[in-house]
Amino acid sequence: MKERLTRQENLYAIDGLRLSDGPILLAEIGSGHPIVAVTAAMHGNEEMGVFVLDTLRKTVKPEKGTIRLIVANPLALFNDKRFLYDDLNRAFPGEKGSKGERGLAPKILELVGDSDYTIDLHTTRAPMDSIVIVNKKDPQRVALAEATGIQKIVYIPRQKDYALIDFVRCGVGIELSTQNNDAYKEGLTAVKNILISLGITKDEGREERTVSHEYYQLIGSLPQPFFAQAELLPEVKNFKQISKGQSFGQVSYEGTVMNQAERTYLYAEEDFYTVFAGETTYTGILCLKAKRISREEMVK
Repeated sequence: MKERLTRQENLYAIDGLRLSDGPILLAEIGSGHPIVAVTAAMHGNEEMGVFVLDTLRKTVKPEKGTIRLIVANPLALFNDKRFLYDDLNRAFPGEKGSKGERGLAPKILELVGDSDYTIDLHTTRAPMDSIVIVNKKDPQRVALAEATGIQKIVYIPRQKDYALIDFVRCGVGIELSTQNNDAYKEGLTAVKNILISLGITKDEGREERTVSHEYYQLIGSLPQPFFAQAELLPEVKNFKQISKGQSFGQVSYEGTVMNQAERTYLYAEEDFYTVFAGETTYTGILCLKAKRISREEMVK
């Protein structure tokens, strides 16, 4: 309870942030194009991006163009809930006049509708490096992802339930791990890197760093077995390859105690890389699966 109160105090300390049933335009800095919209708190229990927005509002000085900072779901944010009715990042384009997140989605789209670029900040509880998500294989989105300076870029094909970046001109999602003490700094740096690459802000003493990007494509998920509960083996780490035939999980049966010889293991049916292993908000799956691809495959 004390943690929640401290969290709310920190949020209320941000000027202009309040309990609201609509998205909040925290700031609009500059004028004209290019317009870059940065959204945070698409999920209400992911507040780190909101503090990134607050820092940007206080520090960015655009030479040209417009920076638009948007808190997507304030009501869920102040209630420390991932969502109140529907997962907002699976509710786009939504429906005007609807209750909850489905009615919120169209309001967010109005705020980003004329944006040339959209950056959607998220956090994950999975112990992994920060990643950039693109939803379409095209050079402009991949270049935007590369401009963040984040090494790992993951292509997630458009799903049947749509995210914000499915409805913008050019957008990426950034996932920052709460298990990483540098995640806030990485998120802030990633957005600033994009602004510099677009010529919106100056490169004021930024340390030049060559990034050897890695590209992945999501190919599916590892579901929980329907007959029992399973968990990933301790040696399974995010973005480490699991080879066909390799054991990756262990099945447990409620109310039973098994010795090592009696344990049931899960084995890979194909080669894959694990993504979001350790994420606690996903239900019914152990993690997502990806394959490593080349940059050429990413943009064609």
